[in-house]
Amino acid sequence: MKNINKLPLMAKIKIFLFLIYVLVFYMFGADPNKVKYSEIILIIFLGLELIEVCKTKKIKYTIPILIMFIFTFYCYLSNFWATNAQLSINKAKTLFLLSTFLLVTYNFFINLEMGEDYILKVIMYAGIFFAIYVIMYYGIGKYFTKLMNGERVGEEIDNVNAIGLQTSISFIIAIFYALYDNKKIIILLALIPLIVALGTGSRKVIILIVLGIFLLFLLKKEEEFNIRKTIKKVLTFLIIVILFIYVSQLSIFSNIFNRLDSMLNMVTQNGKVDSSTKLRETYIKLGTRQFLQSPLFGIGVGNSGYITSSETKHFTYLHNNFVELLSTTGIVGFSLYYSVYIYIIFYCIKFLKKRNKYINITLIIFFINLVLEYGVVTYYSKTTYIYILLGLITIENERRKKINEQNNKID
Repeated sequence: MKNINKLPLMAKIKIFLFLIYVLVFYMFGADPNKVKYSEIILIIFLGLELIEVCKTKKIKYTIPILIMFIFTFYCYLSNFWATNAQLSINKAKTLFLLSTFLLVTYNFFINLEMGEDYILKVIMYAGIFFAIYVIMYYGIGKYFTKLMNGERVGEEIDNVNAIGLQTSISFIIAIFYALYDNKKIIILLALIPLIVALGTGSRKVIILIVLGIFLLFLLKKEEEFNIRKTIKKVLTFLIIVILFIYVSQLSIFSNIFNRLDSMLNMVTQNGKVDSSTKLRETYIKLGTRQFLQSPLFGIGVGNSGYITSSETKHFTYLHNNFVELLSTTGIVGFSLYYSVYIYIIFYCIKFLKKRNKYINITLIIFFINLVLEYGVVTYYSKTTYIYILLGLITIENERRKKINEQNNKID
């Protein structure tokens, strides 16, 4: 990690703890008996940082962090009109812990030079090590045998969509460093999370990877126009596309592309649509109908199960973050939550001309997250809050650079 040897010992320890926390959460997030290990690591990290905050008697925050606490408080209040008050209270408790996590981690990384670089490296390496863990969980031979048989790999560990998203983001960040820092050797490491991501059979993986690679090349700007570099960039992109198309034709990944075809068939209204896609479409319709019945405040956060069970046998979430928030928290909750996204995306676009590569990758991650939230609920996901942390640190550091440049001009 960049300049880590220059950091004080305690800062190195905290970064290591944060990395281990994310990795262990990836590994055991679906196991209530084992996920406590990641929570223990997080408590140690937060405890060390809180000691530092107490010493300095200063706590730093930004408007989006305050908004997340306001959103949490609003979600707690929703228990007064919720179908099931206890479900709303439980969800509000989770959101409070996540907002506190965001506040404390912000205070640590904002004091590091290039804090966004450390966050990105943590996400990338945690994804790579997690991918290795998934493969070794089955054994290399058995893992690839499962792929050859067209099985979705990872169901015994966690939700396959979660595994696919975590490893895909790791892959995209690795390609980012290979492309922007000219670290070609990291592409070899990137292949590990790519194999696991595709092996999950998640349709979202294809969307995420294609969008991510395309945007990385689209937003990359050279300091000056150079025909050789431009040709090299175009050829590199074409090679990646050709390799991706070739890999997609392999029988071991046939399952994921068959599922993708089914999803596209639903959009075009042509061809066969699988039961999973139809069920998700039903959830979205039910959630939209509920939103129209209670548009302002919703039926209470965490109560989406009452919507899905009204016409199906499933008491579950709506598999769409937008509809989930609109139907359970109404326009008020939806606006509070997504105002944080708007804040980050607005400033990333504003700072695009600064040629800051971290602005580029942050914008890409948030754009991808917005696209994927059509098929997944993320507002109470720990990984979402880590992405928000990345966005806030990246924007604040760029703002500091701008202020320093203005001060230097005055001097």
